[in-house]
Amino acid sequence: MNKAIRKLENFLGKYDKFIVSTHESPDADGLGAEIAFLDLLKQLGKEAYIFNSDPTPEICKFMDMDNEINILKDKEQLPDDIDDFAQFVLDTNDYDNTGTSYKILHTIVRETFIIDHHEGDLSKVDQNLIKADASSACEIIYDIFQYFGKELSFKTAQALYAGIVFDTGSFKYPKTTSETFSIAAHLLELGVVPFKVFENLFESNSLSSFQLKNKILSSMEVLFDGQMIAMKLTPEMVKSTDGSFSEGESTINMPFTVKGVRASLLVKQDVEGPVKVSMRTKGDLNVAEIAIKNGGGGHKNAAGFKPKATLDEAYEMAMNEMKKFFI
Repeated sequence: MNKAIRKLENFLGKYDKFIVSTHESPDADGLGAEIAFLDLLKQLGKEAYIFNSDPTPEICKFMDMDNEINILKDKEQLPDDIDDFAQFVLDTNDYDNTGTSYKILHTIVRETFIIDHHEGDLSKVDQNLIKADASSACEIIYDIFQYFGKELSFKTAQALYAGIVFDTGSFKYPKTTSETFSIAAHLLELGVVPFKVFENLFESNSLSSFQLKNKILSSMEVLFDGQMIAMKLTPEMVKSTDGSFSEGESTINMPFTVKGVRASLLVKQDVEGPVKVSMRTKGDLNVAEIAIKNGGGGHKNAAGFKPKATLDEAYEMAMNEMKKFFI
């Protein structure tokens, strides 16, 4: 890990000004990593700003205590000297997965550096900080704080804890380790209250988003004797409920509350957004291989990609890929 962090240290030595971004449809891990990393950059004497493509989900707004997350819609929002800035991309190893910010920034910033924990294009590992065995991007950011010996404020500790809780499925996913629990324990010592984080992340969804999840569940197909459940999240569902697309995305995890389910598929599209395929599995069913083959990435049991296809075409494509696990 220290060798990888030294690559980051070399990158930091080249520039004094940075833009920090995470993937489109941001989640608690990407957002928590951004908030914490921004704090680190400022402690290192750097000038830095967060610019994302999509709004912060309501359930994650408690993390942004100082309103540091900006939504980039137009180049005019950027600093006048943006040509002097480099960019950090967190919680995705695919730069163009940052959405609108990629379209605006990729020809402007001087260089980019990725900090991520997903499996993907191995050619990116040498030039970036990618630790695929980490539970979350926030776990990596915590390690970076320790490497540089910088203090963790309550704001940063809470952001890191929220990201870890979210991406480990409340400490139950396979990449959760004793180190993950040690980090969480330290963050609690800094004042983080687990119940408050859990309440915000998992017990604060809007009624409209609850109705959206109902529509998603009504689309489900039960396949292979109940071992797989496939669902759709369409723009029409979002429009008819006025629900939050990002909150609807979490429906992909619900099938695993059913005994015997080993795989879950959600093919989704926000209003005017790209089609995305999300896959989740249990055990040895490796969906990262499917995602990487189709230009995406992720983990062995949680991965996705963005096909150049309609939602229905993507659904059939993903079904054909995942049925290989069961035939």
